[in-house]
Amino acid sequence: MFRDVVLQDTRPEEWPAIRQRIYTRMMASMGTAPEMDFEPHYEVAEEYERYGLAHRKIRYRVTPDEYGLAVIVLPEGVAKDSPAPAVVVCHGTYGGKLGKDGPLTLEGPECAYAIELARRGFVAAVPDNYEFGERVTRGEDLPGKEINRRYIESMVRFGERHPDWSLDGRRVWEHQRLLDVLDAVDFIRSEGYGVMGNSLGGRMTIFLAALDERIAAAVPSTGISPNLTNVYRAVRGGPASRSSPEWIKYFQQSGGHMMYDYQDVIALCAPRPLLVLDPYNDDYNPYIQANFHCFVMGQRVYQLLGKPECFCTLIHGDGHATTDDVREFAYRWFERWLRA
Repeated sequence: MFRDVVLQDTRPEEWPAIRQRIYTRMMASMGTAPEMDFEPHYEVAEEYERYGLAHRKIRYRVTPDEYGLAVIVLPEGVAKDSPAPAVVVCHGTYGGKLGKDGPLTLEGPECAYAIELARRGFVAAVPDNYEFGERVTRGEDLPGKEINRRYIESMVRFGERHPDWSLDGRRVWEHQRLLDVLDAVDFIRSEGYGVMGNSLGGRMTIFLAALDERIAAAVPSTGISPNLTNVYRAVRGGPASRSSPEWIKYFQQSGGHMMYDYQDVIALCAPRPLLVLDPYNDDYNPYIQANFHCFVMGQRVYQLLGKPECFCTLIHGDGHATTDDVREFAYRWFERWLRA
């Protein structure tokens, strides 16, 4: 059974305490990051133009001795005296090699969010997920088997270096460090950011929105697949696992219960605007009924807080992708909530 987030007789004044309990469980599931003390820092590594838009590739500090990579796409006319709202674009897997280049390529798999957002006047910031893109390829043109080998090796090294930290926790951490960079950019409006992504990018979108209140509007696509119907997330072990020790321990000691599920993640986003894009015919997630159940249970928190209009779902039949009309709906969601 899915656990209720709120009940019919839950009062709005009770929500902060309920929310804190959910947040605590979810953060525990992300594992424990090592203690780190460093100043935020970024540098422009490259500037170029593509599709008629200025691109800036940046390196930004994510740990005391490591940098992440991201590309910032600038809309026409953006400047210090004419700042624009920004949207973080989280990429999908694309076999691991493309990384951030997927959402930057119009010829790609119907996920060129960054280019299309910039054409609509948004600054689009596209980071590599931890151990995707250039971190795997090191800038080399590698065959698929070699990319897969390097990816597995890097996950083993990560598990050895950070046994108490999950991959999801590390990826959210790095995206938050990108938000630190955006906070310091003078041509970006800092009232709140958008975030969107498909597949793995959808998963990271909903996590970042739930765990960082600097996100003012979010659009996860094919990123919600309840833990209750994907038990492998909890029981899969080994150094390459995305699960934290806290998650595995909780699962084992509670008799198979989850530390959180996606109705809880949706609830953590409330009352900030959240548009969920989801297909009813996704080959990667055949248990779509569980998704719908999560949506309804999470939406109850928006209702409780008097903001039902801030939660929306678009259910489509296009499988694990976002076609033109679906993306159009998503961009209008950002225009509605980030342009105010």
